[in-house]
Amino acid sequence: MQLILEGLSKKYPKNKLFEDLNHTFESNNAYAITGENGSGKSTLIKIIAGVIAPSKGNVKFIEEGKVVEKENIYKLLGISAPYLNLIEEFTLKEHLDFHSKFKKTHLEKNVMDEIENANLHRSMNKAVAEFSSGMQQRLKLILCCSFEAKVLLLDEPTSHLDSKGVAWYKDLLKRTANERITLIASNDPTEYNDFAKKIVNIDIK
Repeated sequence: MQLILEGLSKKYPKNKLFEDLNHTFESNNAYAITGENGSGKSTLIKIIAGVIAPSKGNVKFIEEGKVVEKENIYKLLGISAPYLNLIEEFTLKEHLDFHSKFKKTHLEKNVMDEIENANLHRSMNKAVAEFSSGMQQRLKLILCCSFEAKVLLLDEPTSHLDSKGVAWYKDLLKRTANERITLIASNDPTEYNDFAKKIVNIDIK
């Protein structure tokens, strides 16, 4: 599996973010996407996910030597980001049931074991609207990492997590990132130092 950025740029009328990004990401590797605040780290994640369009350039997903059609890219992705909202009316159980309709579990163990690891097992029937920000972040990471995806997009993955939550996140990623492309958008080395083999800085030179 490859994720290829070709001459990727994003500009707004009064703001230029990154320009002419060229990079190839490979399976079984984790990469840190770094850059100053406002450089476009989150925007890049959104472009890769197909949420917004670049100003110029292309994003290609290559699987078994073939370009993946745009309408099938969502099947490859697991995403956790501050701007990705959960359905607040759904309970935790309803989120898992809904997610399971589209993707199989990635972990060897039952996903319920991961719910317990994240200390969310007592909140299965609680609406997400009642969750703390840390609980919501743990659920986002479970939905991202614990179900089938060949590309993980993690934007500020430890936001709202306490020290125990950060330790759990690191353990989760160590167990689930193998054989995947993992992109971690962050300026906090503690979020990616244990995983990222390469750092891609997107600041305009």
